[in-house]
Amino acid sequence: AEITFSTLKNCSHLQHCLNETLRLYPIVPGNSRRAQVDTSLPLGGGPDGRSPVYVRAGQQVDYSVHVMHRRKDLWGADADAFRPERWVGRRPGWEYLPFNGGPRICIGQQFALTEASYVVVRLLQRFDAVEAAGPRPAGFGTQAEVVTANLTLTSCPQEGVRVRLRAAR
Repeated sequence: AEITFSTLKNCSHLQHCLNETLRLYPIVPGNSRRAQVDTSLPLGGGPDGRSPVYVRAGQQVDYSVHVMHRRKDLWGADADAFRPERWVGRRPGWEYLPFNGGPRICIGQQFALTEASYVVVRLLQRFDAVEAAGPRPAGFGTQAEVVTANLTLTSCPQEGVRVRLRAAR
C-alpha cells in the first residue's frame, strides 16, 4: 500500500507511540526565555505552586521539558512508564512540549514527525523483529530501566542504541 501523509497521520497507534517516545525522551530536554518586560507567570509560586511568580525584565526563566514530561501530577502515577495508550483521546496542552510551543514552536515539527512515522512504517514492512543487540544494562526491560543521555542542546542515548533487525520472509 502507498504511504502518504494522511495514511501516516491516520495510524493512531503509531502516532501514540511517537508521542510517548518524545514525552519520555524529548530531543530538546530543556529551554529558557529571558523576559523583555516585567511580567508574571500565572502559576509556579507559593508552597503549592499555584500562586503567580513575578519575573523582572532581563530575568531568565529556565524549564526542563524532560522533568515536566515525567511529572506524576500531569501524567499519572505511571509517568515514567512507556504507555502509548495514554494518548487515546488526549489533546495535550502546555504539559507536552517536545517541539516547544507558541510562537517559537519548531518549524520542522511536522517534517520530523512525518519522517519518523515513515521510517517506522518502512522498518515494520521490511523486518519481522527489532531486537536489542549487545550488552544490556542492569534493569533492562523492567520499569527500573535507565537510559543515560548526553544532555546538551539536544539529547541522545550516551551509549547509542544497538539493535538487530531480522528481515521479513
